[in-house]
Amino acid sequence: MNAPLTPHETLRFTRTAPTGAVARPLPEKSSGGGTPARGATRWRRSLAAVGALLAVLAVRAGEAPWTLEQCVQHALTNSPDAVLAQHRLRAAEAARQQANALVWPTLQFQSSYTRTDNPMYVLGSALNQQAFGPALSDFNHLPDVDNWNLKGQLTVPLYTGGALSAGRRAARSGVRATTAQAEAVRQALAFETVRAFHTVQKTRAFVRAAEAAVASLEQHLELAQKRLAAGTLLRADVLDVEVRLAQAREDLARARNARALALEGLRTLIGLEPGPFDVVETAPEVPVPDAADFSARPELEAVRHQIEAAEAQTRAARGGYLPRLAAFGSLDYDRGWKLDGDGTSYTAGLLLQWNLFDGRLTRGKVAEARAGLDQALEQERRLKLGLGFELEQARLNLREANERLAVTARAITQAEESVRLTRDRFEQGLALTLQLLDAETALTVARVRRAEAEADQRIAVAALRRALGLPQLPSESANP
Repeated sequence: MNAPLTPHETLRFTRTAPTGAVARPLPEKSSGGGTPARGATRWRRSLAAVGALLAVLAVRAGEAPWTLEQCVQHALTNSPDAVLAQHRLRAAEAARQQANALVWPTLQFQSSYTRTDNPMYVLGSALNQQAFGPALSDFNHLPDVDNWNLKGQLTVPLYTGGALSAGRRAARSGVRATTAQAEAVRQALAFETVRAFHTVQKTRAFVRAAEAAVASLEQHLELAQKRLAAGTLLRADVLDVEVRLAQAREDLARARNARALALEGLRTLIGLEPGPFDVVETAPEVPVPDAADFSARPELEAVRHQIEAAEAQTRAARGGYLPRLAAFGSLDYDRGWKLDGDGTSYTAGLLLQWNLFDGRLTRGKVAEARAGLDQALEQERRLKLGLGFELEQARLNLREANERLAVTARAITQAEESVRLTRDRFEQGLALTLQLLDAETALTVARVRRAEAEADQRIAVAALRRALGLPQLPSESANP
């Protein structure tokens, strides 16, 4: 990756003389400003230089490593999980809109054209067209007629046994539950992004530890070869160092592959398309929360709204036992060309419906709604138990990570001192090759364990904040 441009970097332009020619100084600008052609040329060159500089800056900005804040923000807006949560919220809003529409009057328009010799329809069409005459006096031999009908109809629900109002409450609670679920997705996504980011940092530390091991073993091999040439070391000892060096190089290849996979996993998680991608070496310090209440978790809010929706659905199902009352009215216009008549008419009235027996359909709907309510209540109990376990697990993992940090810090210091002493003794012929290799292996293991402890401690803090329903970063709460 290219290094960023510093403010002290400038673009310099020089004019060079052709091969074999004598370089001459550029003529000074006259007081009159020089010729217009020369001024235009310099202006175009200046513009080209600025354009090139901006292009370089744009390319290098596109290759700049991503910070943890940038990864989290990009994940919250571009990850497929975040986008799917927004689509689910849109669907819930649409369902609420449909539930609200059921309480409003329904206005319909329809048009039809018919032609028939059915006696009932012939007489009805003639009356509607106000064209009843002598041609229709013989009821046994009625002619065929046509009729074009235009109709506008209005239907108003007056009483539905509480089903419509309960349906609206259920849909409203459904939107609130989906909103809380979307927030839960955001929090989970932010935590997974933080964990993936620190996993990248962990694999980087693995690579550095493996590189240090390879470099150290290469020095040991050089020293061993010198002692072999001096006759103070056996050929088998040199082979042992070479075998251990080959193993270290294999570990380095694995570490580099793990780092590449971790970067790809993070890029996929945040919803970034394939391309150059890397992250910075550091991450912001996040305070360790001392709260013990997980009531702020959006999952709890979501399940509470789901219980409200289930209660409303139960109430709506019970509405099937009650009568329904609606008002209706219509206005018709009929026109016929066979009888050459037209006319208008209206209809208004009330409609009362009451299912006295429906084959236990309503009873089945009520039982289903009650079962859904019982499921929602049990899901709330299960969720509280799970969240309590998650919080306690996060606290225990954080305590373990802090203890490991303290232990691994001392282990690295001790391992480095052991390698230094063993190397000195090996140079003097007082230590075996196996002892030097074991000391080097112990140092590598200590560095790896230290890297794991540092990353696991940061991940444990993130998991604790997740268990408490807190944002992973201070900027995250400011940019929901």
